[in-house]
Amino acid sequence: MNTVTEPTSLDEHLDRLLALETAADHIHGWHPTLMPGMLQTADYARAAIRASAPALPPHDVEKRATGRTVRIDTLGRAAGRTARFIIGESVLTQPVGGPATLAAQLDHLMTLLALRPTLEVRVLPCGEAHPGLNGAFTVYKSRPGRSVFVENLAGGTVVNRLESAVSFIHASDNVGERAASPVDSLRMIEAARRRLARA
Repeated sequence: MNTVTEPTSLDEHLDRLLALETAADHIHGWHPTLMPGMLQTADYARAAIRASAPALPPHDVEKRATGRTVRIDTLGRAAGRTARFIIGESVLTQPVGGPATLAAQLDHLMTLLALRPTLEVRVLPCGEAHPGLNGAFTVYKSRPGRSVFVENLAGGTVVNRLESAVSFIHASDNVGERAASPVDSLRMIEAARRRLARA
């Protein structure tokens, strides 16, 4: 198997990501600067995509944004499938799309957490250095093995050999140990939403 594979088109990129998410029994993501794609609203997704890829044609922006809003549904397609995302504390205050868009995104996140017991979102408070500083990634655990999706300006790369994925798995464990508990994380999300309401 190849160590890394890169999609050659937007369709291939979206298909590959959906295939990984659909096949995975457990999804562990680390997202230091943006809300995880699977949890994004359409407006937040559009703003995030435009900011990170300003040259992307409008129809591709819309296609990517729409694709993100339906990915959460993969969690409901098999018993026992779980997802845990660790987000950086700055995600709660970075006004992607403006304050109103961020407020709606936080409302959406709290709704997902209330309705989906298989979903866990924890917040890593700003502070000391850690292995996740190199950027966002998601580890997909399935019965055949593990794959890692590493996000970058080109879209993303899939790492599918365990020898190459080990450093990401260790980093995922490390940020997970440092993150606030699910209860404390929810309090942080709610506090960020209240601050937006007062602004």
